[in-house]
Amino acid sequence: MQSPIGNHPQLQPVTLEEGLQAYVCPETHGHWIPAKNYWEWQRHLPAATNHHPSVHSEPTSDFEDTVKVCPESGTIMTRYKVGHGLDFRIDRSVTGGIWLDPGEWEALLAGNLHHELHLVFTTQWQKAIREEHKSAAHEAMLRSRLGDELFTKVAALREELASHPARPVALAFLQS
Repeated sequence: MQSPIGNHPQLQPVTLEEGLQAYVCPETHGHWIPAKNYWEWQRHLPAATNHHPSVHSEPTSDFEDTVKVCPESGTIMTRYKVGHGLDFRIDRSVTGGIWLDPGEWEALLAGNLHHELHLVFTTQWQKAIREEHKSAAHEAMLRSRLGDELFTKVAALREELASHPARPVALAFLQS
């Protein structure tokens, strides 16, 4: 199989995890995971665990903005944001195969998202990422307008009042 990133050498077989056979590009160090191999590995996994966003630096790749071509079908792959504290995108083919740029598998492992890689491609997952970005942008706008000190105080008060029994009285007091 040819690497999804133009004019690079043939992919070489590699084991990413016990039971997960993939292919690595010896030049770019990216990984190709055929759908058949992923689902076979997925069938033998224990119950899902919690996500732990990576505390390591984000993977950086010279190929992030490169259009990738599926080594199986020859079609252009679609990019999907990972989210959950990871700010990169992974590529998926119409065949269901997945291309990971260098360092992305390790970041997924560190965030404990490698077991749920297939969920990244769902509408629900992508919608949650959009909501997360929207919320972060809203918070940044408020922080900018209020300043850090006042924003921190108001955010703490908001959190405290969220479930406080005297919330309506406190809000009325703030509006007077």
